[in-house]
Amino acid sequence: MDSTLLAAAIGTVGGGLVTAGGAWLRVRSSVRTAARLVYAELTRDSAAVAYARFTGRWAPSALSRTAWDTHGAVIARRRSTAFFQAVHRGYEALEIVPVLAEESLDEELRERLVREPLTWLVRAIEELGKAAGISAEQIRAVTDRLDGRRTTRVERLTVLPHVRTGVVPLPLLERLATAGTAIWPDTGHVVCDAGQREEGFVAARRTGQNPTGDPAVDGAYEALHVISDFGHAVLGRDLPADGPLNLVVHYGESYSNAFWRGEDLYVGDGDGEIFGSFSGCVDLIAHEVWRGVPEMGRLGGAGESAALYASLCDVFAELIKQFGRGESAGEADWVVGAGVLAPKVNGVGLRSLKAPGTAYDDEVLGRDAQPSHMDGYVCDGPADINSGVPNHAFYLLATELGGHAWEHAGRIWWDALTGDGVHKGLLFADWARLTAAAAAARYGDSSREHRAVLAAWAAVGVPGSADAG
Repeated sequence: MDSTLLAAAIGTVGGGLVTAGGAWLRVRSSVRTAARLVYAELTRDSAAVAYARFTGRWAPSALSRTAWDTHGAVIARRRSTAFFQAVHRGYEALEIVPVLAEESLDEELRERLVREPLTWLVRAIEELGKAAGISAEQIRAVTDRLDGRRTTRVERLTVLPHVRTGVVPLPLLERLATAGTAIWPDTGHVVCDAGQREEGFVAARRTGQNPTGDPAVDGAYEALHVISDFGHAVLGRDLPADGPLNLVVHYGESYSNAFWRGEDLYVGDGDGEIFGSFSGCVDLIAHEVWRGVPEMGRLGGAGESAALYASLCDVFAELIKQFGRGESAGEADWVVGAGVLAPKVNGVGLRSLKAPGTAYDDEVLGRDAQPSHMDGYVCDGPADINSGVPNHAFYLLATELGGHAWEHAGRIWWDALTGDGVHKGLLFADWARLTAAAAAARYGDSSREHRAVLAAWAAVGVPGSADAG
């Protein structure tokens, strides 16, 4: 049965590759030159095959056969019949795979049927690469991506085969293939749609795809790219770590929260009564993603330590939001989760770094209990309550220094987080000393930045920072 279906697939796409036309006879080039040109074309086109292999969708753009039509005669005349046949069948595979990708076949059956043409394609690339003088490492980099059996984050998210909209444009896939870059998932983020379920997610939008029209999907997509841009432009690294981010929207039924689980982020739509969708708040998404930053794993504990952990997530979430908007410290709202509260709730967001204790005052939610000073420290309160103290210290520092908060204040906090001295059980006074030392190390003792750090901690009643530096 498998052979019959495969033959039918070949018949469906026609015999356009059997003859190349009179253009072959007009070309005079060396075998190596011809092999290199055909190799470049075949590997470029194989990027689309790799994408179809992974997603079950085929890029609609036509694949190129110009190099094969133009230089195939040189290969046919000067190389063995087996070599010519290997390359010919590689091009044939390029037309078979999209048919199988679009057919409504059982996944196991599709896997069996696609293995043979993929073998043809791999062999063609290998034979051409040898004739073209391409290194074995470069050839393997191309052929390895055609193996769709790799375990990926997307597979762990149980992505279903019926992708909702669009595909990464073929020119982008071609560019990535020419550069020898793996196609997916190493080059982009994924936003999945849970459809108010807690399992069985559908890939809704990937890096490079057009907006879907779903505000939750598109808002989350933009947030992920702001987070990535911030990491690369400001910190010089990926966030939270190497590799793409995966985010699930419409998680659960009326789910009123967002949470980070290992490598993936889950975001709810809210209940509509107290909370709206969490997907449109860049800082809430960034807050959760920040939990995955490796250096955060060195922190932990209860009391002040837990509050400090929550504060660092808030601080960098606000920096990411401001970076995405291009706001200065004076222009920013400094409100975590601005817009997430339902319209009838009396409040501006979940927390305020500018004025802790003022984010909301509502009959249902109660009054924001965050202190802005150690005099108001809440003993035995939830971990994030007392984060208002270090949050406010950072706000005072950022507004004192002015400009973009991520350029100076944020850099000091980052230096402290990535430097020596961070450990579980860290207290506010410990963090104050570390940030003061970081400011002195970067900008100098008694510099404007160093003095501003000391003043900020003194203003919120945290002792000990004056001993740093």
